[in-house]
Amino acid sequence: MEEALFERGYQLFQVKKYKEAIKSLQEGLQRHPEDYFAKSLLVRCYLELEDYSKAKKLNELLISQHPNEDELFYNKAAIFWENKNKIEALEAINQAISLNPYYSDYFGFKGLVLLESKDYEESLSCANEGLELNPNSILCLNVRAQALTKLKRKKEAKETINSTLNKDPEGSFSHANVGWVKLEHGDYKSAMEHFKESLKNDPNSRYAQDGMLEAIKAKNVVYRGYLKYAFWISNMKTKNQWIFIIGIYLLYRFLLKTIEFSSYPYLVFLIIIPYLLFALGGWIIGPLSSMILLFHSYGKYLLDKNDRTSGIIFFLCLLFSLISTILFVGIGKNLFLLSAISFLCSIIPLTKGALYQNKISRLLSFVIGSVIILAGLIGPLFISDLVFLGTISVLGMVGYTWVGNFLKS
Repeated sequence: MEEALFERGYQLFQVKKYKEAIKSLQEGLQRHPEDYFAKSLLVRCYLELEDYSKAKKLNELLISQHPNEDELFYNKAAIFWENKNKIEALEAINQAISLNPYYSDYFGFKGLVLLESKDYEESLSCANEGLELNPNSILCLNVRAQALTKLKRKKEAKETINSTLNKDPEGSFSHANVGWVKLEHGDYKSAMEHFKESLKNDPNSRYAQDGMLEAIKAKNVVYRGYLKYAFWISNMKTKNQWIFIIGIYLLYRFLLKTIEFSSYPYLVFLIIIPYLLFALGGWIIGPLSSMILLFHSYGKYLLDKNDRTSGIIFFLCLLFSLISTILFVGIGKNLFLLSAISFLCSIIPLTKGALYQNKISRLLSFVIGSVIILAGLIGPLFISDLVFLGTISVLGMVGYTWVGNFLKS
């Protein structure tokens, strides 16, 4: 009887009915609680449903009982990777490879982890090693295409893309992956077609949904420029990113000092405005694009709950700031100018707070954003110095951009 339940569980797993598969497997395990196949398949079901706590608990139990099963260490690597623990994921997949050095997808997964760690040459080497074992490994082909793209080897990347799509013409992951490669190459129209194909085969693919969102946003010429910059800076090692950012800041300070001693002090705005756009652009471009997509006939359906909330907050803060600015121009009351500044400065912490999953990061962001708004709306009831209150709003925003770098997402 339990064998029939296990077989049904496996069949349900193959057709991606994971909840039903779990129910069938658990019924079988009640009759035969030591069945390794059923338990290992149960771990895979939990992974597919993103229930990583249950997956980890059961997988660790299985490892203690079956320490030489390579697939368990692959599961362990997948759990670590999904939880952003790249070093532990790499250690676990290396254990899987040491137990079974002939399974190509283990090398593909290792290449994927290295890709995320920006070790592009090593990632490519792993993908190639996996393809030597199995030239038809879809995972290895996809990793190879991504690694070649990051290494700016466009011709080889294109050849790998064609090979991938020939061998996996209906694969959701393959089309989504090719879409991201096309997007990085600047071909957002072709990228959109691949994301559409991916979503046709798997409407719930978050990888494809995120890609489709980026492709839609890339229709805007401003966002397209930002996307090119985002890909360029993200491909740098962390150390090089900091060198670049600090270098830009030092250049900014040098130019300001130079202008101070020149006979054209008004040129300072030509330095400050581009620098602020550079420094704050990364903070507002996401919520800004989410706001735009709220009014897009197709894009609004791709926004998740947090992105939608972030876009709505951006719209409301911008609207209230605009209304306050109009009242200031029409009536001439400085209170309205302070209100306009406060709503603008609150955009960054409030919209970022809506995107955080971590409760502490979310709460801190909303508190800072609320304080900035209250400084503009209620502050004048207690403090008559409006310039001081405006300074609090600006410093609150700037301070948040520093604190935000250390908040957990």
